[in-house]
Amino acid sequence: MTTESWRRVTQWLSVLISHGNLTALATRVTYAGALRGLCVPGLSCYSCPAALLSCPIGTFQHFMVIGQVPWMLIGWLVLIGALVGRLTCGWFCPFGLLQDLMYRIECIKITIPEPLRYLKYVVLVIAVIILPLTTQVSWFSQLCPSGTLSAGIPWVLWNPLSPETGRPIVANPIGGLFVVKLAILGSLLVLFAAAKRPFCRTLCPLGAIYSLFSRVSLLRLAVSTSCTGCNACKAACPVDRVVADDPNSGECVRCLACTRCRHVRVSIAGTDPARLPAPAPSRVSCHDGVNIDEVVDGAEFQ
Repeated sequence: MTTESWRRVTQWLSVLISHGNLTALATRVTYAGALRGLCVPGLSCYSCPAALLSCPIGTFQHFMVIGQVPWMLIGWLVLIGALVGRLTCGWFCPFGLLQDLMYRIECIKITIPEPLRYLKYVVLVIAVIILPLTTQVSWFSQLCPSGTLSAGIPWVLWNPLSPETGRPIVANPIGGLFVVKLAILGSLLVLFAAAKRPFCRTLCPLGAIYSLFSRVSLLRLAVSTSCTGCNACKAACPVDRVVADDPNSGECVRCLACTRCRHVRVSIAGTDPARLPAPAPSRVSCHDGVNIDEVVDGAEFQ
């Protein structure tokens, strides 16, 4: 199997693991066991009827609302970031998978302006930290498109009855806030088809956290000094990056599609990337119809 095939497998497995309470479809009862105390590494809504685990951003906001520091969660995120940077975004995030799949839709394609990548840090600081601290409301979770898709809409359609009262758990599921949430989700879904991972690149606070570790993580990328600058890596990249410009950019989701070119290799901090095994000769088809061809061996890496 190719690297891309393995990535798809892990992405779908992450969906099944984080949303594995399929019995809820029959019992109409959400899971409330011990696994709820654990956070998945990617974006996954706690309120989804099929959720087994918790979302790190939702959990972080909960602690902000109650005025406490989530030391264990911070340690978990730092551990992931220090080991693999944003690899979680490329391999294990269900919402990232949705964006990858929707970009395959044939339509007019657009490019996300580079300065918008800083917006996700604003979202992290304001919507995830400051507003929950000052208003005691989890504002990002209130508007999160991932939550709307996997929890908001299912709850409105499902709207289970409380076993204690016999009445709907959500008394008025469709209100003004829900309309706003639908508008945000609808706009982003259209954008997902037109641009490469726009949410990951401009709005995701979890991606903003992991991106802080990209330059210091154990797992990195190295580019040969003999790179021809053909930009085939950009065509293959789900976040539209030219790897040679900045191999360890905080925007890179470490999907490793670019490593199909022999000018790009996975690097481990403190090791010489030229001594690492080269990938097997192959080709990879890119979104834009461009192929990454194998090139010369024995290149020098930086």
